Parts: sequence; C-alpha cells; structure tokens
Amino acid sequence: MKAKPGIYKPLGLDKSEFCHPVEQKFEWFYDQINGTPRQATWTPVTMRLIHKTEGRKLVRSDSPWLGAYALIFRRSAIEALGPMLREHGELLPLECPEAELWVYNPTRVIDALDEEASTIHRFKSGKIMRIKRYVFKAHLIEGVDIFKLPNLRAESTFVSHRFVDLWNESKLTGLEFTPVWSFPD
Repeated sequence: MKAKPGIYKPLGLDKSEFCHPVEQKFEWFYDQINGTPRQATWTPVTMRLIHKTEGRKLVRSDSPWLGAYALIFRRSAIEALGPMLREHGELLPLECPEAELWVYNPTRVIDALDEEASTIHRFKSGKIMRIKRYVFKAHLIEGVDIFKLPNLRAESTFVSHRFVDLWNESKLTGLEFTPVWSFPD
C-alpha cells in the first residue's frame, strides 16, 4: 500500500534494537547532526547496539534507533535508499564492533513550516516547545524527500511519502512513519 502524499516523521519500532553512543552524550548528536555539512571534518563516533531492554529481547533493525533527529542506517538501508539519502544529505560512518553503521545528516534545511497555520506551543521566550499540528509551505518541499527545519534542527528529520514507499518496498525493518501533513489536493 502506497503512503498518502505528504510529510512523515520516522519513529523506531517498539521491539527493534537501539544504537547508543559509547563515549559521547546523546546531546552531542544534536549539535553535529543539524544540517550543517560535516563530511570533510567528520571523525567516526563509537556506538553500541542495544539488543535487550527491561529483560526483553529486541529484533535486528535496518535503522537501529537513536532518535528522529539522527537516523542510523545499516548497509542494507543504504543499498536500498542510497541515491535518495545522498541527494538530500550525507552518510557519516560510525564505529561499531557489531555492524557497519552510518548516521544520516540531512543537509536540506528548509524554512517550510507555516508557523501561522500550524498549532505550536511555545516557551515564554517565544522558542518552539512543541508542534501539535504541522502545516508546511507546499511549494518549498515539493520534490524534497528528506529535510530538517531551521528553527528545529535538533528535532525530527522529516521524510516524504516517496521515502516511506521506498522503505516499505525494500522490505526494510525497524522504522514506522507517522504522517504529520498531507499535500493539498
């Protein structure tokens, strides 16, 4: 079944493995995976796969979960999605004794959020705390498959229905996709 044309947020599946940094704090990734090109200066970060949580065994994932702000991919995902991933960002290698892994840094940062039409909760400072309902400026993201928002760079990576369809058609595992906005008819 094809995804409805629109924008989605990736989410790690409940019973799929995690990927955690060994020495760096999670917050380090907020600063590094923010749309700024890093390929030229990147030094691989050591990661570990988490196969068990709260006594429950987790299943192998083509995208071991770190967070929606920094998607981790195995070679299987890169083989299936490579051209699309490279067109919209960069794949930065990670060190992991168990698997070949890359973190994805989307370098398409697009000011596509229609803040007036969206439902946004803000801090007293005016900064965005949370977005309850997304509305995007369709003309800015038409044909774009992966992007971040400039005022939410440490937040989610957004993907198109084409990304979701390619993920599903390739029978990749470990992610589900939450629709956050549909293109107008």
